[in-house]
Amino acid sequence: MAEMKQDMYGAIGRCGNKTYYQRLGKTIARTITTPKNPKSDAQSLHRVLVKAVNKSYSKLKDICDHTFEDYNNSFECMNKFRRVNMKYLREHATTLLNSGQGLDRFYQFAPLESEKWSPFAAIISEGHLPKVVVGIDAAGGHKAYVNSPGPTYADFVTAWDLQRGDQVTFVTVQKREEIYEVAFARLVLNPRNADGSGAPMTTEIVNSQGEFPCSNPKNDLNFSSFGFDADHFNFVLGRGGIVVAAGIIVSRKGEGDDWLRSNCQLVLNEAGFGRDLCSLAEAVEKSYAVADVDIESELYLNNSGGGNVD
Repeated sequence: MAEMKQDMYGAIGRCGNKTYYQRLGKTIARTITTPKNPKSDAQSLHRVLVKAVNKSYSKLKDICDHTFEDYNNSFECMNKFRRVNMKYLREHATTLLNSGQGLDRFYQFAPLESEKWSPFAAIISEGHLPKVVVGIDAAGGHKAYVNSPGPTYADFVTAWDLQRGDQVTFVTVQKREEIYEVAFARLVLNPRNADGSGAPMTTEIVNSQGEFPCSNPKNDLNFSSFGFDADHFNFVLGRGGIVVAAGIIVSRKGEGDDWLRSNCQLVLNEAGFGRDLCSLAEAVEKSYAVADVDIESELYLNNSGGGNVD
């Protein structure tokens, strides 16, 4: 990167192997470097994974911009989300490759040219509070569930080690009419409420209209399904649909402005999502046809357009 003199003052855009932009009244030139083999397996794999992580953060931003313990602003949380999830995806892919199984066993991804979102098993919160284990009924109604510790509010408070004022955030990714949607609902717990901690879980959380009572209108979402089925407590959020990923985050106010969180990694529906997504191996192979420029790399942010300076 170099500051330009004389004839290139004010230039913005690309010319040859350089891009030009303005910073603090100065014209800066950056040399464009092309990858040695932009269509290698490693390059294509990196692009597919970066796309999956960035798209997931965009979809989950309303939740994940504040759910990482010790990270106090949305920018830090965004970077934390990207780091931990790229690490997870790379390690999982490497494990499959080293074991000889191949990336065809890592499913539900979209190639670069697709506008589809790849809702992988994203890590959506990290902290020190006890983790709530979530499952998805892949063989039945495709609902998310937790194993029920009992039928009452008090049973859940005890089993999840909850305290007065804790927040429980239910998160689902649901496929409805071929569209993947994120839905969430948040409950502020009060074990000593007027109904008593022995109240049935269904009447404690869902009112007579089936709505989720919450003081913040932003979080006042309907449950399409929320109730007992044998030893499970099932939930489907928002407008309904097939639950393809789900998780629960517990949050607790700490000292000052700090919040404690539980660890939560989305669990995936083992039945799969359908033909609109493919295995990671297929996504990498289909991405060979994409242009050489790595659009996610900071190095190429200005690498577009023709050979003339705009």
